[in-house]
Amino acid sequence: MESGERACGAEANTLAAHVKGPPAVITRLAAVSTAESLGKALAARGALVDGRSFITAAGEWVGRDWLRVSRGADPRAGTLEREHRLRSLRGASAEADQRVAEAEAELAAARERQAQAETERERTQTALQAAQQRHAELLGRLKATQARAEEVSERGERLQQSAADIGRESEAAEEALSRAAAELARAQALAAELATRERTLGEEREERRAALGSARARSQEAHAQALAAELATRERTLGEEREERRAALGSARARSQEAQARARDLHVSFESRRSTESSMAVGLRRMSEQREQLERRRAELEQELATGDEPIGALQARLDEALALRLTVEAELAVARSALEEADAALKALDERRLTAEQRVSAAREELDAARLAAQETHVRRAALAEQFAETGCDLGEVLAGLEPTADVAAWEQSLAEARAEVEKLGQVNLAAIDELKEQTQRQEYLDSQYADLTSALATLEEAMRRIDKETRARFEDTFERINTGLRDKFPRLFGGGHAYLELVGEDKHTAGVAVMARPPGKKNSTIHLLSGGEKALTAVALVFAIFDLNPAPFCLLDEVDAPLDEHNVGRFCDIVRDMSSRVQFVLITHNKATMELVSQLIGVTMNEPGVSRLVTVDVDEAVRLAAV
Repeated sequence: MESGERACGAEANTLAAHVKGPPAVITRLAAVSTAESLGKALAARGALVDGRSFITAAGEWVGRDWLRVSRGADPRAGTLEREHRLRSLRGASAEADQRVAEAEAELAAARERQAQAETERERTQTALQAAQQRHAELLGRLKATQARAEEVSERGERLQQSAADIGRESEAAEEALSRAAAELARAQALAAELATRERTLGEEREERRAALGSARARSQEAHAQALAAELATRERTLGEEREERRAALGSARARSQEAQARARDLHVSFESRRSTESSMAVGLRRMSEQREQLERRRAELEQELATGDEPIGALQARLDEALALRLTVEAELAVARSALEEADAALKALDERRLTAEQRVSAAREELDAARLAAQETHVRRAALAEQFAETGCDLGEVLAGLEPTADVAAWEQSLAEARAEVEKLGQVNLAAIDELKEQTQRQEYLDSQYADLTSALATLEEAMRRIDKETRARFEDTFERINTGLRDKFPRLFGGGHAYLELVGEDKHTAGVAVMARPPGKKNSTIHLLSGGEKALTAVALVFAIFDLNPAPFCLLDEVDAPLDEHNVGRFCDIVRDMSSRVQFVLITHNKATMELVSQLIGVTMNEPGVSRLVTVDVDEAVRLAAV
């Protein structure tokens, strides 16, 4: 469209009154009148003059003898009607947004009230739980106090019963003691009487012997013999009586000693019972005091329990109020949620309508832009054609007159479209291909360097693995041979002959097992399992000592190694331990005396009293020195 001065005086009922643009467009649109509907346009088209027409808001274009309707085919039809609908939809969307904002504010307030109510409910529940816990603790303490009071009462009754029993036993002991004292007095009197009679008999015997001597001197031999016989008879009688009195005295002394022992036992028992009674009396007084304290504590706890229900009731009332408030808030929240859901649904519907309208507006804008571009393209082509005609000096009429009758614009346009399609198949020229090629080349060089590094690292690792494998095999063979040599050397020393060696079980030395082949002197066993327990122990000791020779440790702990050995083998074991003690410190756990004689320090555990253990340490060298002194 060529620019020029703007046309003035456009009628109000024409399309030019609603459009802004170049004068050429306004002039053309001034010939197009607007109609409210297609029916009115069809009714009024009879009065149209040439070059004029009607157009409706829905996009129907009506001429005097023609009608153009683009329903669904031309998306640019009905632009004004869509604009009105878009404006109404924007207004409805703004109102819906405002309602959504109000609903969200109400929802936030309801949620805040709910949070406050839930906080209050949790605080009330916490206080109620604390009160219930306090109540449970008080009940538990009350029950424990009652149980202790009952226990104290029962214990007091048992103590009273024990005191009564002790009193009865004390009375019985006193009676027995008095009886024992009387028996002792009688025994002592009998012993005194027997002593007196024995002295009297002794004096009489001496007198009789003196009389016998004098009678022998004065009387005749016959009378002396008769008197001697009589004296012998009386002496025998007195001896028998003396023996009886001595036996009676021994039995009386035995009874007296028994009575004294019983009296001492009774006295000790009486004293112990009296001390027990005094301690029980003290315990009973203490229990009585504790019982009184527990009774007072029980009264205090009952009072606390009686007054402890009041805060629980208050807390329960507060909890009921909080629950009622929560129900109210939840009801309000439910109403707010339903309103919010309705608002969300309405907002969603409005959003869908807004999106649909925006899509149509976008499509209309794209069509308008496309129309503007097409118009601009047409204007440019027209200008280019005009320039070409001006440069060539040709007239359009002459050119049209000089065209062949078979000339077809549609065929030419089709040929032009095919040429354009062939050009489009070639694609656009990628100006960044050089930079991309350079970047990919650098990346390939980096990856090649990484691959080279990995390959060299892999080769280095494989070489290290081969070297480690070779060194491992060499060290294993060396260690195996040295341990085997030590075993062959120590085995005959422990057994007094024979031979032993190590043997690999398997072809690969890394995975092969090691078998111990041991044959004591005089045996042809095929496996070590055929040896006795002592022989197996000595073989193990020989292998352990061979390993110690290879890699000595600071000390060696042997736990009852000599237990299955006989005396002869224990001596050989002690000899080899003595030889190796210059290089290795041995700690022996043993019960064998021969092995104990070998050591320089003895540490043992004794039990002089049942259940009481004591550690005993003996320095053998120091003991020998002290014994020599």
